[in-house]
Amino acid sequence: MEGKVLAVSGGIYRILNSQKTIITCKPRGIFRHHNKKPLVGDQVILDDENMIVQIKERKNVLIRPTIANLDFAFVVTSLKEPDFSSLLLDKFLSMLSLNNVETVIILSKYDLVKEDNIAMIVDSYQSLGYKVIRYSKKTQEGLKEIKAMMKDKTVAFIGQTGVGKSSLINLIDPNYNRAVGEYSLALGRGKHQTKEVVIFPYGEGYLADTPGFSSLELQCFKEDLARCFPSFSHYVNECYFTDCLHQNEKNCKVKEHLQSGKISKEHYQNYLTLLKDLPYRKDRY
Repeated sequence: MEGKVLAVSGGIYRILNSQKTIITCKPRGIFRHHNKKPLVGDQVILDDENMIVQIKERKNVLIRPTIANLDFAFVVTSLKEPDFSSLLLDKFLSMLSLNNVETVIILSKYDLVKEDNIAMIVDSYQSLGYKVIRYSKKTQEGLKEIKAMMKDKTVAFIGQTGVGKSSLINLIDPNYNRAVGEYSLALGRGKHQTKEVVIFPYGEGYLADTPGFSSLELQCFKEDLARCFPSFSHYVNECYFTDCLHQNEKNCKVKEHLQSGKISKEHYQNYLTLLKDLPYRKDRY
């Protein structure tokens, strides 16, 4: 029998099987010998004893949040409380690009910010090829568009703690009744409520709620970021050096487009900030 992993807790897996029944089970010990384990979002094969014996080929995998087989991810970033950060958003977009996950940006709490400021952010990321949705819990603007994009897809809501992921999921379908944390003005961040990655069936697809991040570390090399950073994806193959880091190398197309204004100085500065904390590949000469 085949099934989909909806959640994992304490080594116990909740599976939606091919008969549309949710069951609990464990994986066979063979996975430990191969240093591999089923993940939320995996399609798995169960034996007659309802033990997981096989993980089907994955479309993609995220390590944090740990989930597999996404059609795309919604990155939810608030415009206020917590304040918008292009650096954090660029970090999320780089992580998802690195793992071949298509991304849609949701700007939450838009009713708390002046329209002129929102338009600048929207234009900036639309110019990079991203779909950007304005969303407000108060007015529910953007909700219909978000729900339409989810049709028959497996999607995850990812973002910083306190940006409103769980409250948005509750609006999409109140039956989910996810724990929603109030934003804490004293702490300057959201009270973390979602503790684990959980997938819910939604129509003919699936919806994943994920833990919020108080911080996010990129798990890659400098050379990886140079290729997956959102501002650079259209130009990296044009650079003279295949491992160009877009700093002081000659004939760097990224730097050329920076000078011409096709790449914004803000995004480039975000890139340099992220780059300095990453290691080089060991085989780099």
